[in-house]
Amino acid sequence: MKRLAEKVLLIGWDAADWLMIRPLIDQGLMPTLASLIEDGVSGNLATIRPILSPMLWNSIATGKRADKHGICGFAEPLPDGSGIRPVTSTSRKTKAIWNILSQNGLNSNVVGWFASHPAEPIRGAVVSDYYVHPPAPGQDPDALPPDVCHPERLIEPMAKLRVKPRDIDAQAILSFVTRAAEIDGAKDDRLRKLATLLMRTSSIQAAACALMAKEPWDFMAVYYDAIDQFGHHFMPYHPPAVEGISELDAEIFKDVMVNCYRFHDMMLESLLNNAGEDATVILVSDHGFHSGSERTDTDGFKDPTSWHRPFGVVCAKGPGFKKNDSLYGACLLDVTPTILSLFGLPVGEDMDGRPWLEAFDEETRPERVKSWDLVDGECGMHSEDRREDPVEAAEALRHLVDLGYIEPPSEDVQQTVQNTTIDLKTNLALALSDSNRLEQSLPIWQELVELCADDPAKKDLYLAHSACCHLQLDHAAECASILDQLNGEMGQSPFVQLMRVRLAEKNRQPDEALRLAREVLDQCPDDTGILNRVGQLLLDSESWDDAESVFRRSLSLLEENPMAHDGLAAVHLERDSFGDAIEHSLLAVGLIHYFPSAHYHLGVALHGDGREEQAIAAFETCLAMRYRLKDAHYRLAVLYRSRDPLRANRHQELAGL
Repeated sequence: MKRLAEKVLLIGWDAADWLMIRPLIDQGLMPTLASLIEDGVSGNLATIRPILSPMLWNSIATGKRADKHGICGFAEPLPDGSGIRPVTSTSRKTKAIWNILSQNGLNSNVVGWFASHPAEPIRGAVVSDYYVHPPAPGQDPDALPPDVCHPERLIEPMAKLRVKPRDIDAQAILSFVTRAAEIDGAKDDRLRKLATLLMRTSSIQAAACALMAKEPWDFMAVYYDAIDQFGHHFMPYHPPAVEGISELDAEIFKDVMVNCYRFHDMMLESLLNNAGEDATVILVSDHGFHSGSERTDTDGFKDPTSWHRPFGVVCAKGPGFKKNDSLYGACLLDVTPTILSLFGLPVGEDMDGRPWLEAFDEETRPERVKSWDLVDGECGMHSEDRREDPVEAAEALRHLVDLGYIEPPSEDVQQTVQNTTIDLKTNLALALSDSNRLEQSLPIWQELVELCADDPAKKDLYLAHSACCHLQLDHAAECASILDQLNGEMGQSPFVQLMRVRLAEKNRQPDEALRLAREVLDQCPDDTGILNRVGQLLLDSESWDDAESVFRRSLSLLEENPMAHDGLAAVHLERDSFGDAIEHSLLAVGLIHYFPSAHYHLGVALHGDGREEQAIAAFETCLAMRYRLKDAHYRLAVLYRSRDPLRANRHQELAGL
């Protein structure tokens, strides 16, 4: 397989969002990113659930979901159960892209990646995420703790590059908050938090530029968490400010988020200059961040994941990629398979993503390997029994608390361990459910019910998730039995009411299902998830006009809405409006590639429109996704009948005809 790129630079901007970026580009405020987009490919990057940074950035680095890479939260119990520690590089149980490249003789530089401490002894250089952690009390503020850098010779030069509090002067603060002088720092810590974020981000930038200039590299990965952190602290002030923000605060802090993005554009310029013209550049975010009417609180750390949008950004340019083109249907799981393909290396069959072959400037057919974890060779991963310094772990936990990622540990150590275990199992179950592996997630939900037997609210939540799994597995009786056990808020929640709608539908009570659905809709008229589910129910009951109205309402509230587009495609198919159905199906799969029903509707619409070659490709995609196999084989048999009778007969047999 041909190598398409000599060097690949992967840049991670946590929570970067097109809804913020596009207006700034239009105003000429992000010229570097604008040039990157113009000279390459760009589009939405779909996230996966749950939307938690440690899980997502390790999925980006491995091409695998959390159940495979092993990192399911910010912290984990210590092996002996005596407390908890932050997740680290030893928590990851599969090879990251830099491990795979190492065993193939390629040099990688990794800076600040989430859960990269202790630095792995890869072929290349690592500056771990602990590089920007504040020193422990009594520790030399200018020194770095052990294991932050690999190789060790980098510790001294990297320590000198780290930005200190004394380096952040008034001018730096004024470039973000022009009216900073009006803030009383003795009573208000917002400027101190801003200065801390600037120190952290500038340190990562300094380390990245230094390694680029002084260390040999084929691949480089740099991670910045600042946009996400700035967002949780300052997005409530972004115009128009969230209701409840004072007029004075709204005026003083109104430009912080815009200046945060402009700061990143300036840093991007330096990175690109250091990387050189021959570098292939991929810039991604793990999710977006609400900046408009979806912001519901003045506290950005209250229910932090509720601030995250399901689509991040992706831009890629340089050798290997097309120019001035769009990328559709990309997912963060695709990043590692794409990088492997750029280097001419096989993609692991156990990876959950796909390479963006359609964005490459020449046709490529990637090779496959069963799993890179089964390929021998020194890759630089730590052994599982690698011990972590307990003082370092304690300070790292304190840092996570300070950043708002986790709650302060309880004085009751066992309770803290129990709570952390519950969080990890919850995130794992959500990840499995998100990827439709319901048989694997169901026993975890049931275990969580038992673990939370003494907490009625949590127990009801996990019972509801368990009921949802049963429903999706067509265990209607089990689902109904669980729902009967729910009381209080959870029993009346839209999540549970929608399950009752589905049960009524399965019990062939369409009138009751519609009645319940309309009740839920009245309860949550602006919830796009509920609108889409109600719209699907209306489709199932062949209420085409009502379904169209609901899906259009959903689209009016959320433009990037693949479920609504797929629903409208189904409506248009019923009316034989094939052109409109094609348009909405393409919009759906352009937002999420792994969307089997949308590919099926696209195939039906293309067939109806006489575009047979494209219809065949859509139905072949359905087969690859194992969706409506009998129907897809039947339609392929019809499409192949005149052009390839033998193949048509084969599909007819597989359709059971």
